[in-house]
Formats: sequence, structure tokens, C-alpha cells
Amino acid sequence: MNLGTDATVQVGAGTEVVHSVLRHTTVGRGCRIMNSVIEGHPEWPVVIGDHVTLSNCHVRSTGEQNAFAFGGWEVDQRHTCLGDGVAFSNSRLWNAAIAAGSNGFGASIESSHIGPHNNLRNSSNIVCAVTAASCNLGSEVSKTILLGEGFVSEHGSSYLSLLAPADYPILTADGREEILHNLPNVTNIGAGTVFANYGGEPLPAPSLAQSHGSAKGTAVVYTAFVCINCRVINRYGQPTGQPSPFDLLRHYDLTILGFGSFVENKLTGRIPAFAYAGDLSPRSHKLGWVLAKKPGILLNFIKKMHSLLGDQAGRVQELIQGTIRLECQLLQEELDGKRPTFYSREQLQEGLAILHTHLRDGRWAMDEYGNWRHSWRFDMQHQQWVCDVA
Repeated sequence: MNLGTDATVQVGAGTEVVHSVLRHTTVGRGCRIMNSVIEGHPEWPVVIGDHVTLSNCHVRSTGEQNAFAFGGWEVDQRHTCLGDGVAFSNSRLWNAAIAAGSNGFGASIESSHIGPHNNLRNSSNIVCAVTAASCNLGSEVSKTILLGEGFVSEHGSSYLSLLAPADYPILTADGREEILHNLPNVTNIGAGTVFANYGGEPLPAPSLAQSHGSAKGTAVVYTAFVCINCRVINRYGQPTGQPSPFDLLRHYDLTILGFGSFVENKLTGRIPAFAYAGDLSPRSHKLGWVLAKKPGILLNFIKKMHSLLGDQAGRVQELIQGTIRLECQLLQEELDGKRPTFYSREQLQEGLAILHTHLRDGRWAMDEYGNWRHSWRFDMQHQQWVCDVA
């Protein structure tokens, strides 16, 4: 094919195109387009930025809808555009928007928007997903919305279907509900993790093309640590409108992993912030366990958030203490019988005692720059992080 004779194709200076059939496509400068068939639609052309590398690529832009909606957020990507510096080897990109600097080896991306500087593992297969900046993704990602940057799926065999919010609900020192907006979500997903997204029927609409997705379950995850081979069973709740984080926390038909929670093995339902959940039975969960036994998990989360926020690190000042206050309120409501609970009275009392102790002594207090007011150190003898609070 002579690119110079196809009026639907524009190629920038220094770009190399080999064995590719390009129609309705604009390619930037300094790109390497190898063994690819890249076809846009007259009304939905493929747009490729500068210094993009594509090896054995099948890239299409069709304008066809393949949407997913959950709790006020929607994925509806209908054309393909690649930002500057994007690099993929054995990739099939179909109606996918890939922001600058993202890369992957064997990824297949469909009807999705990938944020800047994402790293896709070798066998990634992403459908109906939106990701924020600086995410590291494993293999199967479907019906997933990552709003907070820094999300990590450590292994190539994870199956994910979840919402990772960037807005965190807290309770202020004077008892007001407040939302900390646009913070990173540095959830760490271990190897082999499955967020079970069982079959669901299309949501009601005049036609299938107009449906906003299916009733498949989606979990809500606030910066949690999910261990190897964990199986999270997504419930089928479908929040309507634009729910606030407080609305989501009070949905009993959702699976929610609270901020700072540590989960492994099979589980479902709401896992309170800072709780350990190692079994499907809530009676085995340990409330406040991360604060008491594994504070290093929280220290690591905050360190990652600081790195992503840079000179805005002070925005996490109230995150931990505010979350402790909110969790105290939620668990106290369960203890008082104002909210349904799956926990025993003893579990709630023990968890609340830990939460109140960690709030009262101020060990999680930060200054306006996001620095700890009391230093943390690692006790080698007990292999534990401790705070030098009076």
C-alpha cells in the first residue's frame, strides 16, 4: 500500500510503517508501526500520537457501543486513540483510549480507557474498564473502574471486576461527615486473586444497544491489601444516581473492602476499615487487626500516597484518623442495634477498643504537610512497627 495515495491516512515525519493497512488513521511523528492492520471509521478515525511503538497490532475504531455503568460512573469508549509514547507489542486495541506513556506486551484492550503511565502485564485482557494514572494491571480486567491512581495488581493471573474510588469518606474531629477528594487508591492485589463477576442480565433498556451494562456484581475497594489466591465474591447491588462514599458504605447489597483492610481467602460483604478477613464467615474476622498487628501495611500505603501526591502530601493529613472515627461510628451503630450486623457483640467491642485506643493516643496524627507527628520505627526483636508516642 502506498500511504501517499490514501487521503484517509496521515503520517508524521520520521514514522516507519511496515506491512500495515491503514485507513481513516492519523499517525504522529517518530512512530514505529509494524505488522498491523489499523482501520478507523470515517466518523471515528484512529488517532496515534508521537513516538508510539506498535508491533504485531490489530487496531480498530468503530464507534460501536460496549458500555458498562456502576453507581454513577460509566465506561463508554467508542473509538481508538493512542497518546504520545505508548508502546505495545502483541496487542489488539479495539475502541480503546490509551493515555501517554502507557505500555504492555501482550495486552488485548477493548472498549476501555487506560490512564497515563499504566503498566500492563504480559497477558492483560481488558474489557469495559477505566484506569487512572500509574496503575499496574494483571491479566483479566473486566467491568472495572479505577478512579484513584497507583492501583497495583501484582501478578498476571488476577481476575478483577471492581471500583477503586479516589474519594474517601471520613469523620472530622467535630463529628462532621467529610470527603477527601482525588486521593490515590494504592490497593495492592496479590497473585491469583479473583473478584468473582458472575453472569448477569443486561440492565433494562429499549434495546440491547442502549443498555448501560449488565447486573453483574462489582466490588468497591478503598486502598486495601488483598493476599495471594483471594476470592472476593462481588454482590449484585447497583447503586443509582451519583452515590456519595457514605451512600456506598451503607449499601448492604455490595461487597466493600474498607480502607486499610487486609483480606485473604474467600470473602464477601463489607469488610470494615483496618479489619483482617481470612474467611467467608464474618465471625472469624478481626476488627481493627491491621492497626494493632500490621501497622506497616498502613505506613506503606501512606508512603505510596505521598510519592504520588508530591508536594500535595498534606491532603492525607486526616485520612487515617478520620477513617478511624468513621469506622467507630459505623461499628458502634451495629453494637447498638441501629444497623444490621454479622459480628458478635464481643467482636464489635474488641474492635472498637482497638480503634478508640489508636485514635486517643494520637499515633496516627499528621501535620499539615502529611508528616507523622510521632515517629515510627521497626522493632527488630518483635518484628513489628511501633510508634514512639508518649
